[in-house]
Amino acid sequence: MKNILVLIMLLMAGCNFSVNTQEEKENLLQTDIAFSNRSIEVGNHQAFLEFAATDAVLLRDNSFPVVGKPALRKLYSEISDSNYRLTWKPSYGKVAASGDLGYTYGIYLLEITTGEQKGQVQQGTYCSIWEKNAKGEWRFVLDTGNSGLEPANNTND
Repeated sequence: MKNILVLIMLLMAGCNFSVNTQEEKENLLQTDIAFSNRSIEVGNHQAFLEFAATDAVLLRDNSFPVVGKPALRKLYSEISDSNYRLTWKPSYGKVAASGDLGYTYGIYLLEITTGEQKGQVQQGTYCSIWEKNAKGEWRFVLDTGNSGLEPANNTND
């Protein structure tokens, strides 16, 4: 009887359980959208902390990589996010065949909400790499972006 159980376990371990990558891609895109919505609701810093993996990395202009949630908390405690609103929308996403790793990229919009620069808007591109945690939730493991994107409706006539 033991041999049969061992054989069944070996067969199950060797089985390649298929993942519906299209469904996982949609889940990932919805997570990225929820992340942006959360940034509006609670502020950029809190949203980033909520959607970051424990070992998340931020790559930003003119800065060394910020590695891990404790480093994110420290960074965010030193700067305010009350004078701007950061939102974004994924343009594309892809999930690995394993269903536990993926990426999204798209366009972000940074709007200044207070002070002398109130009303100014900056656009850029971003890319986030995501993995599923033990609870099956998508959390970003790396986030980066590039500023300086001209508005799409700018024809430069």
